[in-house]
Amino acid sequence: MDELSLSKPDVQIALLVVLATAFLLLILKFVSGKKRGNTVLLVGPCNGGKTTLFYCLKDGSTGAITVASMQENEGWCQVRNDKDRVVGSVRVMDLPGHPRLRSKLEHYLKNASAVVLVIDSADITPNKTEAAEDLFEVLTHPTVARRRLPVLLACNKSDLETQAHSVDFCRRTIEKQLDAMRKTRLALGGDAGRAISALGKLDKPLSLTALRSPITAASISAEKGDVSEVVRFLAKVM
Repeated sequence: MDELSLSKPDVQIALLVVLATAFLLLILKFVSGKKRGNTVLLVGPCNGGKTTLFYCLKDGSTGAITVASMQENEGWCQVRNDKDRVVGSVRVMDLPGHPRLRSKLEHYLKNASAVVLVIDSADITPNKTEAAEDLFEVLTHPTVARRRLPVLLACNKSDLETQAHSVDFCRRTIEKQLDAMRKTRLALGGDAGRAISALGKLDKPLSLTALRSPITAASISAEKGDVSEVVRFLAKVM
């Protein structure tokens, strides 16, 4: 393009539009990145192994944490690739699973980049209601629904072998309980009813794989240090 062409008003206007558009795209990219959040939350019922998983990720510690955490644990965890090379670090927060402290979950979800729901795969049946309630709070939270934050269903205690249920059994158990909870909350109406849209179409059975937020499930053993699936998940969201 020669100097004569650049001096034309319509060409100058076109160039200004291009520059303005490029600048706007950069701003939007920056803002969207900031909105995504920078913390991976570990949530789930008491005694599921969240704190054991937290310390395993944080410093490689293994062995069960026998005392339930009553306050948040926060730290940075190194993320390694499949060749065991450190590729970065992620801020991880372990939230208490006690029902009285569950209200803190809503606050921390505002700055989350992803969520790991830790459940006891050997004791999923008696704890399915609490696990589904935690997942319901996560998936229907405005921030999670809007940003479509990734969620990992970490089926812990796989080292218990025959006592531990399969990943598929845990997923189906949570799905059924979440579907029943969806119908109950819908009957209540109000804000609870409006939030149900994040859980899929009401005329179809609830499926975790069909929801807005991408949900994956994996078998782990935090006590034995077998948390490679969680590390892979963290690498994808860092």
